[in-house]
Parts: sequence; structure tokens; C-alpha cells
Amino acid sequence: MEKDLFGPIKEYFKQYGYVCDGEVEDIDLYMEKEDKSVAVELKVRLDFKAVIQAALRQKITDIVFIGIYRPKDLFSRSFQNKIYLLKRLGIGLMVVSKRTGTVEIVSEPEVSELSMYQQRNGKKKESLEKEFRRRKVKSNTGGVHRTKLITGYREDALLVLDALMELGGKAPTKQIRELSRVEKTTSILYDNYYGWFEHEKKGVYSVREAGLHALEEFEETLAILKKQNKNNERKLE
Repeated sequence: MEKDLFGPIKEYFKQYGYVCDGEVEDIDLYMEKEDKSVAVELKVRLDFKAVIQAALRQKITDIVFIGIYRPKDLFSRSFQNKIYLLKRLGIGLMVVSKRTGTVEIVSEPEVSELSMYQQRNGKKKESLEKEFRRRKVKSNTGGVHRTKLITGYREDALLVLDALMELGGKAPTKQIRELSRVEKTTSILYDNYYGWFEHEKKGVYSVREAGLHALEEFEETLAILKKQNKNNERKLE
């Protein structure tokens, strides 16, 4: 129950000199110390409703916390993402142990600037932009799951597969690279991520049955890729 969070959190702040009371203008726990006011929204769990209520309290108090029971998944990625949102909003998070009643502040009520996170995730940003620019077709539908995405890697693999088929279904790596014009042909054949290729002997590959199915499954995508390659060739002439 939310009311069971009240006592431990109130005592926590009282030891630091705060004067506390509950249900002040609908605020679960309100307190003051000198010229500083603090509001704590008490919730059984951290959800979007709790975040909204806490954000509204920021309009009328100096500091806002959300107080919840200590979740078992506190250090999971999904919960840490929730804490990220609180940090961006400048809302603090307190957790209370159901077993011992111990109170712990796991996130301070301070705004973390976006630039700090952007600097930390520079490589991810670079990877995102690189993958987007690498994709030629851009035919994926957002919001779907368990669907084979047309990534830049899959596009290259399809071109390699198509080139191998044009060469009779079995050919040396060098010829496949020259025909497909895919720079990473060697690694695509060697890694065989989709199981489309068969390593016959050193430097020679053939098409597996899975590759034949892929040609049918991604026929439209491959047609677009080949058309774009031809257009690029004309531009270079």
C-alpha cells in the first residue's frame, strides 16, 4: 500500500531537519526546510501516471521525488530507462525496502542535460546515421515486430547472392565481388549470416537452397537495388 511508504520516507527527511506532513493540497508528502520545499509522490510502482503527477508538482515546489517500493528489476535496462527519463525531467527517485523499511535515494532530483547523454552515445549516433545512409531501398515499416528488416547488410548480401546466381550459382569470390560491386563481398560470403552460401573450396562459393528462397522472398527489394546500381553506373559513364 502507498500509505506504508509514508512513514519511512517521512522519518528519512525528518532526520535532516525537514518539517513534514501528509496530504497538503493533494501532495502525498510535503515538507519544508528553511526556504526549500519538497514534494514526494508515493506510488507502489514507477509508471507513467506517477511521472505525470510528479512533473505537475514541479510547478509549485522546489524539489520533487517519487517514492516507491524497491523493485526487483532496479538495475535492469528497462528500469534504468525510466530513471533516465526522471533525470531528464529533474525528478528524484526514492525506494523503500519492503523487508527492512530502509530508504534509499537512487536518483537525485537534478536535471541531466541532454548533451551529456549525447556525448556518451556518440558511437551509437554514428552507427545509426551510418546504417540509415547505407540502406538504399528504405522500405521497412515502423512499429512491426518479428519481421525481416531490410538492413544495409541484407541489401549487400542480396546483391552478392544475385551476382553469384548470374555466374551460374557457383563462382570464385573475385568474380562475385566484381559483378556485385559490394566491397565486403568476401566477409559476407565467409560469415554466411543468413545461410545462403556454401563454401565449396578456397575462394569458391555456391548458392544453398536457402539462398534460392531468399531470391524469391526479396525479389522486389532486389529489383530496386539492381535498378539503382544501373542508374549509378550510367551516372559514372
